[in-house]
Amino acid sequence: MQETLSRPPAADASAFLAGIFATALRPDPRRTVAEWAAAQRIVSEGAYEGPWRNDRAPYLTEILEVCTLHRPTRRVSLLGSAQLGKTQVGLNLLGQVLCETPTQAIVALPSINSLRMYNRDKLDRMIQGTPALANAVADITDRSGQGSTTAVKRGARGAQVELVTASSSRDLQSRTARLVLMEEVSEYEADVGGRGDPVDQLEARTIQWRKRGEKIIKISTPGIKGQCRISDAFNQGSGGVYNVPCPHCEAMQPLRFANLNWTANDPETARYACEACGVLIDERDKPRMLAAGSWVHERPELLDRHASYRISTLYSPFTPWAEVARESDKAEADPSRLKTFWQQWLGEAWDEAFDLPKADILLLRRDAWPPRRVPPGVLVLMGATDVQGDRLVWAVWGFDRNFGQWLIDTGTLPGDPTRPEVWAEHDALIDRTWRDAWGRDCRPEVWGIDAGYVSGHVYGYARRHAGRRAPEIRALDGRPGWKLPPVGTPVARDVDWAGKKIGQVQLWPVGTWDIKSELASALRLTEQGPGPEGWPAGALRFNESVDRAWLDELLAEHCVTSPRTGRREWKKINNRNEAWDLAVYTRALARHATLQLQPDDWDRLAAERQGPPEQAQADMARIWAPDLKARAVEAAREKATAPAPVVRRPARGDGWIEPRNDWM
Repeated sequence: MQETLSRPPAADASAFLAGIFATALRPDPRRTVAEWAAAQRIVSEGAYEGPWRNDRAPYLTEILEVCTLHRPTRRVSLLGSAQLGKTQVGLNLLGQVLCETPTQAIVALPSINSLRMYNRDKLDRMIQGTPALANAVADITDRSGQGSTTAVKRGARGAQVELVTASSSRDLQSRTARLVLMEEVSEYEADVGGRGDPVDQLEARTIQWRKRGEKIIKISTPGIKGQCRISDAFNQGSGGVYNVPCPHCEAMQPLRFANLNWTANDPETARYACEACGVLIDERDKPRMLAAGSWVHERPELLDRHASYRISTLYSPFTPWAEVARESDKAEADPSRLKTFWQQWLGEAWDEAFDLPKADILLLRRDAWPPRRVPPGVLVLMGATDVQGDRLVWAVWGFDRNFGQWLIDTGTLPGDPTRPEVWAEHDALIDRTWRDAWGRDCRPEVWGIDAGYVSGHVYGYARRHAGRRAPEIRALDGRPGWKLPPVGTPVARDVDWAGKKIGQVQLWPVGTWDIKSELASALRLTEQGPGPEGWPAGALRFNESVDRAWLDELLAEHCVTSPRTGRREWKKINNRNEAWDLAVYTRALARHATLQLQPDDWDRLAAERQGPPEQAQADMARIWAPDLKARAVEAAREKATAPAPVVRRPARGDGWIEPRNDWM
C-alpha cells in the first residue's frame, strides 16, 4: 500500500519558504571577529578551556577586528613569539566564516605534517567544541558529496575552508578564494614545484576578489634575519607595537627584553624596569597593564591597507617574566639554545651574525684523535669531491646524532680532470675504507661530485658508477638561495661522448645557503672550544692534521647584506674555498640521508655501528670518549682483578698511532 505523505498547510508552507528566502537574503552580520568569538567561541584545547574571553589576551582584540571580512584592511601580518594566541586569531576568523560570513577560504601550512596537526589539534577541536560551529559545519561522514572532509570544511550558506600545504605546487593551483590564511609563513620553502615563491602562488588565488575586497593574512614566529617572510611583511605594513602603561607613573611604553631585570641565576626575581621612572614592576601588575594597553602604529596611514603587528612573550598573560628570565639563563649557558630563545621567546628574527671565527682561533681548537680514523659517536660518513682545473680535491666527513661534523680525511688528486687517469685514481679513492675505534672498516654512504666544472666528464663518471652502493656516486649541482632543501629532486642530464648521446645521469640539486648557515653556526661552537662537560653539541671538529691553509679555505665565504636587495647572500672572499665547499656538500648529503630519522632510529643506528669500549680497540675508544680519566681509572681497576683481554691491534704499518698515556 502506497504511503500518503502529509503536507503542511499552505500558510505554514509559505512561512517555511519565507524563512528560507530570508536566511538566503540576510546580509552578513556587522559584528567583528572579536565580537563573534566572545559570543560563540568555546575554547576546547590548551590550559584555558571554556568560553572565549577577549580580556584574557587584550592585545589580540584589534587584530581580530581588522581581520574581519567587512573591514577594509586587505592584508594583516602578525609576527610574534610562540604561545601568545597567534593561531587563535586565524581560528576565530575561520569560525566566523563557517558560521555567519560565508566565503571561500584557503589555509596554508608549511608541510603535510603541520597541516594534519593543525586540523586535528586546532580546527577540528574548535568545530567540535563550539556548538554554533558544530551545527553549521557539514559532518565529515556525509556521503552526499556536500559534506566536509579532512582537508575541506563546509559551513553555512556555502562557506568553505580548505587546508593546503605550501610545499606542494599542486595544492596551490586551480583554486579561487577571497580569504587566504598563511600559518607559519616563515617556514615556507623558497620555491615550490619550480613555480616560484609559494606566497606569490597563494596570493594569486585571490585575483578575482581584488575589486571586491580580498583578505590575505600572514601569521608566524620569525625565521632568519634577511630571509624572514613575516619580518619583511611586518616592515611593509603599519608596524604596530603594543604599548602598556607603567602602574607607577602611567607612562605608555612597549615591553622590551633589555628592561627585564633579575638577579644572576635567580630568575624568580625577574621584574620589569619602567623606561620612564625606572621603578621595577612586579608580575602581578601585568594583567592591569595589558588591559589598559593599546597598539601604536609607526605608519598608521597603512592600517586600511596592510595592518602589521609584532609582539613577544613579555606580554603573555600565560607566561610569567620569571620563565623568560629562566630561558635566557639557559641560552646564555648553552649558546646552541640562543636561536630558539630569540625566535620563540623574544619574537625576533635570528641574526646568524655570519662573520666566521678567525683561523688563528680555530688553530687552537684542533683536536688530538688519530688521523684517518672514525671517532666514537660518528654514525654517518659522507664523501665529496670538488673538481678544479688541475686537480680533484676530496674530503670525507663524519656526522654524529647531534649533527656535530668531524673531518675524517681529505686530500688532492693532481691532474687534468678531463684525463681518464685522474678519474682512475678517483676509482681507487672511493674503494677506500676508514677504520673506526673498534676496528671496523667504514665507507661513506654517498659520495657527491661537484658537476659545476667539466660537467660532461662528471656526468660520464657518475653514469659509469650508476647503481653502485657504499658509496653511491652522485653528480651534484650547488644552488644558491634560501629555503631550498639540502638535496632536492634529481633531474636527468644527457651524457655525450664524441658528439653523441650515450645515456643519461641523475643530477642532484643542493641548496647551499641554508647549509652554509648551519656550517657557520657549527664553527662558532668550535670557536668556543670544550667546556667542563666537553665540546658543545653540534660543533665542527678537526684534528691536528689540518694546517692554517686548510682553515683559510674553510673560512673562505662570508654572508653579507646585498646593497641592491637588502637580503643576506653568501659571497666568496678567498680564491681557494674547496674545504668549505666539501664541508657544505657532505653536510647537505648527511641532512638528506637522515631527514626522517627519529630518536629511536638514531638509537638503532648507534647500536648497529658502535661497540662498547670492552670490544676490540677499546683503548682507542677510551682515549676519544667523554669523561676520559674516570673511564681510564675504572679500566685499570678491572684490569687488576680480571684476566687481560685479548686486544687485536693493527700492524704499525697501516697508520696505527700508539694510544696516548697522558690522559691518566
